[in-house]
Amino acid sequence: MARRIFSEMISRELKFLLPRALILDVVIYIISLPVYGLCKEVPLGLLAGTAVMLINFIILGLSSERAVERPLRSAKGYMFGSYMLRLAIVGVLFFAGIKCSSLNLIACALPQLFPKIAYTLHAALKKKGG
Repeated sequence: MARRIFSEMISRELKFLLPRALILDVVIYIISLPVYGLCKEVPLGLLAGTAVMLINFIILGLSSERAVERPLRSAKGYMFGSYMLRLAIVGVLFFAGIKCSSLNLIACALPQLFPKIAYTLHAALKKKGG
């Protein structure tokens, strides 16, 4: 029997989010071609941003699962610590996007919006019935 790295919930959400994130990466890269041309900065920025978005998502899932096992006061502090860690990771990404010439800052930032876009589109299409 294969051992899971993440819980069933996190695995299910990653299976939902990862393909959509990669599709959005390709769409953004195609849209950026007239502005930036064939460069390495945009795809590297998208890749870095998507990696950080997934890490952020995994940390959120793990901390949420662990927080429900704690008393309310302890859970609030735990979630706040998790939030600060996730915020610091995104801050490092943005700092790298500013300082590294091989990363495009906009391409680093856009994948942070992918979960919101993916879940909103999914809910809108599901409600419409197709």
